[in-house]
Amino acid sequence: MKFKELLFALVILIIFSFNILEKKPFEFIYPKKNDAKISLSADHFKKFEKEWRGSDYYYYAEKDGFICSVLFYKLNEEEKLSLVEVPKIQFTEKAKEIGKEFPENSPIFAYTYFKNNSNLKKMEENDMSWGEMTDDFMFRKNVINLQGSKISQNHMYGYSMFGNDLFVIVHLSKMNCSETDLREMEGILNSLKKENK
Repeated sequence: MKFKELLFALVILIIFSFNILEKKPFEFIYPKKNDAKISLSADHFKKFEKEWRGSDYYYYAEKDGFICSVLFYKLNEEEKLSLVEVPKIQFTEKAKEIGKEFPENSPIFAYTYFKNNSNLKKMEENDMSWGEMTDDFMFRKNVINLQGSKISQNHMYGYSMFGNDLFVIVHLSKMNCSETDLREMEGILNSLKKENK
């Protein structure tokens, strides 16, 4: 009888472990362009709040100290010219140098814009970037150490673009991250998929 009870407890534990490890998929769509969609998998969030910010669309969730936001940033005509069309000439040449074709909706445009216009730029330390301008996403991470305290906040970002006028930034952050937390955040970034190119 004890063997059966032990076996039953072990089966329940295994099922429970798989449920804990299972990550929930989330989809994010720009409502005025339903074919502009990204997805990610995470086990820290249940539901994302959504709101319009002018012509931009913003998603936000927080749980277990993890914060995740997704912003679809709609470019106006002036921004399309200055942030995409003019830099495209230089980026196209760089892509040719490495033997790759430069995509119209490269993540380099969103990456460059958000990195240069970060509200936290002056406080960012250990800034690291990865990903190619010919990929679907480019990535960045850094740490903010709050002066006068031992509190640090880790930030990670994913950047993408749809068409020639819609930037996407995925932002993750957490205070005083453990190594496990950092791996979890990197796992979320690694799960990012662009559903329509």
